[in-house]
Amino acid sequence: MNPENNLQQRFFKPAFLVLVVAVAFFAINIYDLVRSLIFSTDLIVNFSAYAGYMKEAWWIATFYSSELGGTIGGILLFIASALVLYTATVYWRRGSASFPRIKGTVIASLVLIAGYYLSHIPTVWLGFIYPSTAGKLWYFEVTPINEVVFAAGFTSLAMVLVLPPLMLKLAHLISKDAPRQTLIRWSAVNAVAYLFVVFWFNFTMQWIGMLTTWAPAEILNDWLNVTGFVTSVIGLLLVAILGLVALYPVIKKPQTTLNPRLIGATAAALGAYFTFGVIVYFAAGGYYARRMAWYELIVPHNPYLWCVALMPVGIVLLLMAKRWRL
Repeated sequence: MNPENNLQQRFFKPAFLVLVVAVAFFAINIYDLVRSLIFSTDLIVNFSAYAGYMKEAWWIATFYSSELGGTIGGILLFIASALVLYTATVYWRRGSASFPRIKGTVIASLVLIAGYYLSHIPTVWLGFIYPSTAGKLWYFEVTPINEVVFAAGFTSLAMVLVLPPLMLKLAHLISKDAPRQTLIRWSAVNAVAYLFVVFWFNFTMQWIGMLTTWAPAEILNDWLNVTGFVTSVIGLLLVAILGLVALYPVIKKPQTTLNPRLIGATAAALGAYFTFGVIVYFAAGGYYARRMAWYELIVPHNPYLWCVALMPVGIVLLLMAKRWRL
């Protein structure tokens, strides 16, 4: 066999693109986990000092369950990312012959990621109970009530209610060796849920929290804020709709062949949003220049920055669409 042809077959195929995204997913989770563990250690070691700031026992319990619950969720997500990387590597090297070998890791990954979203439950409680404090209790110095309600309460509630049931359903179907068409349908349903809940609804709620905290004119008179607002609220909605258009055929009729151009366009557009968000973040001077929810959650505390890798992956998929069938 020609070595050059073998190289092309190895690197220029959809499985390699999956591996690229898996590497990015793993790398981001290493970084996030290290930061989370450092912060959690500080919370535990300096418990007396933090408890002194917060005063109320019920608020101390609420705060710590949310923050430490997030660290537990981060550990689950890191383990899942390692399994995803392993799964993607085996699939890239062995193709469809790897399915029996990676079945268990796929199930474990889905269960762990579902557990990550379930770890948001204490944050749901915090997000909705915080208004009862009238913002007077300590929560990272001064945190606007509306930003907590929308960016923590509503977003975490949506994720907890929507994502774990769908992911556990898919994991159960895989464990029962459900027909391929059934697995394709539920995988597509999970992907669409991610687009609408994790991305569009999540980042839109951050902006609503900001707009209801400060006067809309104060926020939208700044062109960088307008850019972030439009790309989040309108741009991500269009991306989610594009993803729905791309995946609805296999949800309705799983025997249908996916359109690689639509899949590539969705991936590239989603990756472009996060790439552009990083640019806007630094152009705006970062979070300390603009202490608002979106600026905190688009870069410093964003577990979805791995999506930046989707832009080049999506572009390659668009360019190779004629040669590949999904």
